[in-house]
Amino acid sequence: MDETKEILLSIKHAVEVLDAKVTGLDTRVAEIQKDVEVLKADVAVMKSDVVGLKAGQARLESVMGSVAVHMLDHETRIRELQGARQ
Repeated sequence: MDETKEILLSIKHAVEVLDAKVTGLDTRVAEIQKDVEVLKADVAVMKSDVVGLKAGQARLESVMGSVAVHMLDHETRIRELQGARQ
């Protein structure tokens, strides 16, 4: 009987250890799930920001194109004026 009791106590201890580990894992999984939700929200914000940045970049490229055309026009006029003075 003592041997059976020792085996049962050993099994009980092993189950308690496993239960503690499972409880710890459950807690860690819950924390990871919360972190994933926060990351998903952050990614959604970043995607929105990227869309805005791309739109702003497209506008800037358009403006820069116009500025480049005007610069070339002004440089041409300056050269014409300089040539006329000589």
